[in-house]
Amino acid sequence: MKTMRIFIVLSLLCFLMLLPSLSFAQLTGIKYIGGTTPDYTTIESAINDLNSQGVGTGGVTFLIRNGIYTENENLMIYDIAGTNDNPIIFQPDVEANVEINITLTQTFNYGLRIHNSDYISFNGSPYGSSDESRNMRINGWRSSDDIEVQTIWISNGSDYCSLENMIIFNEDNTERTGWSMPVYFSTYNAGVPLIGMEAITLYNCEVIGGSTFSILMDGDPGQELIDFQIVKNDVHDFNKDGIYIYTDVINCNVEGNEIYQTIQGNTSVYGIRAGSSSCIGTKIHHNYIHDLWCSSTAKPYGIFITTNSHHNLIYNNIIYLCPESTVNKAYGIYRASTDYTYNEFYYNTIYMGGTSTIPRSSYCFNTIAEFGGDIFKNNILINERTGGGNNHYAIKIKTGTFDESDFNFLTVNSDDPSDDRYVAQLGTTDYNTLADLQGAPGYSPRDENSLSGDPDLIFPGLHLNSTSSCIGEGTPIIEITTDFDYDFRDETNPDIGADEFISNQAPVITYFSPEETAFSIAQNTEQLFSIEAEDPDEDSLFYFWYLDDIQQGENSNEFTYTFSDSGNFLVKALVSDGELADSTLWNVTVIPGVGVDDNPELVNITKLSQNYPNPFNPSTKIEFSIEQNQQNEQIELEIYNVKGQKIKTLECNNHIIAEATESLHHVTWDGTDENNQPVSSGIYLYHLNVNGKTVASRKMILLK
Repeated sequence: MKTMRIFIVLSLLCFLMLLPSLSFAQLTGIKYIGGTTPDYTTIESAINDLNSQGVGTGGVTFLIRNGIYTENENLMIYDIAGTNDNPIIFQPDVEANVEINITLTQTFNYGLRIHNSDYISFNGSPYGSSDESRNMRINGWRSSDDIEVQTIWISNGSDYCSLENMIIFNEDNTERTGWSMPVYFSTYNAGVPLIGMEAITLYNCEVIGGSTFSILMDGDPGQELIDFQIVKNDVHDFNKDGIYIYTDVINCNVEGNEIYQTIQGNTSVYGIRAGSSSCIGTKIHHNYIHDLWCSSTAKPYGIFITTNSHHNLIYNNIIYLCPESTVNKAYGIYRASTDYTYNEFYYNTIYMGGTSTIPRSSYCFNTIAEFGGDIFKNNILINERTGGGNNHYAIKIKTGTFDESDFNFLTVNSDDPSDDRYVAQLGTTDYNTLADLQGAPGYSPRDENSLSGDPDLIFPGLHLNSTSSCIGEGTPIIEITTDFDYDFRDETNPDIGADEFISNQAPVITYFSPEETAFSIAQNTEQLFSIEAEDPDEDSLFYFWYLDDIQQGENSNEFTYTFSDSGNFLVKALVSDGELADSTLWNVTVIPGVGVDDNPELVNITKLSQNYPNPFNPSTKIEFSIEQNQQNEQIELEIYNVKGQKIKTLECNNHIIAEATESLHHVTWDGTDENNQPVSSGIYLYHLNVNGKTVASRKMILLK
């Protein structure tokens, strides 16, 4: 009996020693949420397990299966130390559509929160997809009118986290009181650690609603928000602020967002609002702001630069406003009075239209700053608003506002001194024409090369017509090489305004099938090839197909061919607008007498993934897979610009790859050429070559 007791005690001790390793193994690989035989039935249970177990080598991906998930509020990921090599990813399973509904019941509650955690990503693009489809929606529903809540909150201590390709909803009911918002980046009331956040990304999301804010960035002194990326989002139907860069935000990038309303707010509205205590070193560019619909007696602001915001760069924005007739003033860009200056405004196009029925003025650009330091060049300001008994201006400034102002296009499309439209108000004096402004006391040499008249734009997108007098009349800005559409600007004589007129732009193949560009098939197999293409100029497109350089088929975006002979074949698809073209290639190996599934050696040779991040700055990762032993092959990646000039060759043989598994490889391009000199912003192509033969190609965008 005594021996048996000793045995039991020793067994229990061994079990207890083993228990931590069994119960607290870090999460790795792929975990499934929902559906049949899941690892977790809810998002909450997956998050709870992540918080208790942590993440292990290689990271963990939670694949959410198709369906609608009703979750509890206050879901929080906290103190998870992911890394670039060990990320935590939540995304829909293959071809899945996911909707997550969360009811918020008390003030300062939230739907989902990421706190003091690194490398957490919620990505709505389904697993294995190369597109940017938004297949995940998160809804935050308020249970009562006056509580103050947020759908997603990323808080203090979190770095390198991202929300991508999602629909994030809060509320589009502007009658409710209290604030609410879909997306909240904040250190306020977040708890320890008090260290701020760095490198958070909000990319390609549709952000809907917010009774006060749609996207709010709020830091505290010593807890700054640094190097955030707010890029390519569709932001709409908020009550007051679309994107609010509120306090202690440093070196943020707000780029390529479309901001608008389809419902009426109940207060003044702001497309982008930058700064309260400070907004420093931030870039606001390539944004399209339109249809800001405030309450009947409030004010719309396209971009509002507030107190203590300095050393910011505002360029390539298009702002189109035709406010309601009873609004209390209207502003395209408003630059508040402050001791801090040194903001730069380049290549913005602003239009103000409509009719006022009350005595309120409107301004494309307004500043009451007394201090110099700001620079204002290559902007188009058009104010055609009229009525109400007050005056309407292209620009309102003070004599000492700008250190430099030139090569702008300032117009109200009227020289009539008796109407209510004026090119400028300088101090308290109105100037009817640009010539009057140029001759104002103390104003020269500003705007010596600026223009006026009719800029001949295409409405409402405000792009240049072919006969526009803005073409070729700007001055080069070294750090800005592309326009609103990311077309390259003329290096010596750029156009004025956000758009660089391009006489003809090439069509672009946006999708092709098969997606694998090098594959094997059995002899006598019928294969369908297809492409989808877009033309930026909306020209008619013509399709051409080639088999080993011999033209095939008719003018169609599809081509079917039966490979009756064995061997290697090259299939080429070309789409043309009659002048410029884009093309893609497939390398097809036809095997006599067997199917691919019958021969394990005949698997797909390569798969080239889309680079990430894209757009990128300063570097990007390119992944590809080799699904059979290619140790003795010469593998390289070649980088080209859109003119077809080779920029750099990256060797990719296994023995020099920094990280590789048996089949998955990646290399990093740092945006330099063969001489290790930085290249300019723009579109680049990368080709994967095996033994000198191109087997796959993709496009990427470098933005600075």
